[in-house]
Amino acid sequence: MRLLMPVAALLLASAAPPPADAPDAICAGVTGLDIPDVTIDAATPTAKGSAWAVGMPTGRGQPAATTRPFCRVQGKIEGSIAFELWLPAKAEWNGKFLGTGVGGAAGTFNFQDLPRGVSRGYAAATTDTGHKISDPAWMLDPKARDNYTHRANHLLAVKSKAIAAAVYGKAPARSYFIGCSGGGRQGLKELQLYPSDYDGIVTGANGPKTPEMTVRRMWEILQRDAHPNLMSPADWKLIADKGTEACDAADGVKDGLVEDPRACTFKIASLQCKPGQTGGCLSAEQVKFADSFYAPLRDKSGRAIDAGLLAGVLVDSGRSQLAIGTFGQAIRGLKDWDGKDFDAAKDLAAIDRVMPNLRADNPDVSAFKKRGGKLIQYTGWLDGAVAARMVVEYHEALTKRMGGPAATAKFARMYMLPGVHHCAGGPGPDQIGGSGRDAPTPDAQHDLLTALENWVEKGQSPQAMIASKVENGAVTRTRLICPYPQQSKYKGGDPNKATSFTCTTPRSRRT
Repeated sequence: MRLLMPVAALLLASAAPPPADAPDAICAGVTGLDIPDVTIDAATPTAKGSAWAVGMPTGRGQPAATTRPFCRVQGKIEGSIAFELWLPAKAEWNGKFLGTGVGGAAGTFNFQDLPRGVSRGYAAATTDTGHKISDPAWMLDPKARDNYTHRANHLLAVKSKAIAAAVYGKAPARSYFIGCSGGGRQGLKELQLYPSDYDGIVTGANGPKTPEMTVRRMWEILQRDAHPNLMSPADWKLIADKGTEACDAADGVKDGLVEDPRACTFKIASLQCKPGQTGGCLSAEQVKFADSFYAPLRDKSGRAIDAGLLAGVLVDSGRSQLAIGTFGQAIRGLKDWDGKDFDAAKDLAAIDRVMPNLRADNPDVSAFKKRGGKLIQYTGWLDGAVAARMVVEYHEALTKRMGGPAATAKFARMYMLPGVHHCAGGPGPDQIGGSGRDAPTPDAQHDLLTALENWVEKGQSPQAMIASKVENGAVTRTRLICPYPQQSKYKGGDPNKATSFTCTTPRSRRT
């Protein structure tokens, strides 16, 4: 009998109701809520770790583990905008909300920043923006396009915070947003159109001029289709590698990274094969073709649509479904379109008529600034999908519109990452706590989300950051990343360590 009593006690304990603030209780509270235009499909108590991701689609990256249990809320807004809201136990809630953006054409969820948010104690949410990535014809629907360009993420913020307030008994004290690529553009739309949604926004590779960017993507697709065997991936990589090599020493140290590729001019013609040369070079036809990709894109009248690609950028050889859908479905109303009647100037104007909120380049963010909002932008100099110059030009336009460098620095900062591709990747240190994951050291000098929190909540403006390169789980390289327009200048020592650099303001720069 003495042996059986502990077992009985254990069984009785396991049958006891969960603590009032446990994820189980949170989920029970969610299912009974009545939030206008919101349908709750499921509210599931979920253990910490990575078991939640078993059998789940990965979205646009590998789902991450969580460090605490949570209530996983799945639902819809207005019947079509699917969302996920992850709620930690009441005792573990940090009192804040984190909205997370989704890249590309969306249609899926941000399963990288959701675990990151709930592990920090946030009520964290994401949306597919009102369509499924499995639907190839979603852009035929005007409502779906409108939700994608701006409405879905605004509604996500409003409805998620309402659910959190009902569950926890008080509204979130602070709200933050983080996203990269299409998620970065979503962040720009939030501060431009809905300045009250968030107190702070981290936006990476945000494509302010997405219409122009989409025109380039379509032009590139058609050019590659017309010359299917002219350039191999190795040929494009040769151009990118040689561009970096030619510009490497311009910043004072030859370390495989270029601090500002705008300060260097690289001639692709220097790679043309010499008589008898058979490898590591390009034919005259290849040089001409590649030059057209790196040069500013122009319409039939010769007007420049963009500023072209920087030396060292690897040409994006992907087949953008967003571009094909925009020009075929949204503009022409055609589910299947072959691109034959594409016209850069006419189609660019058509985007602004059909999808006016796809553009995110309004520099007047006075309302966001007035309410005390803080903005951090970041992007890789070698981004082949969202041209770095486009992001820089937006920041400079914003700086001019918002009263100049000193006034703008009080609420907006930008960080340019040398040697980094789209959102992450490339030879440069790419881990800085932007969208996707915490930095290896999640403090205010290494991690942008932490820096943003400190800026909003403590008034500590971010200064120079340290980006990390992580390989096989270990930090192999760090780099000092200065707030634009400052640049990181080598002062001596190991070029793989951030301590070997200092921040300086260049006397002049190319745009």
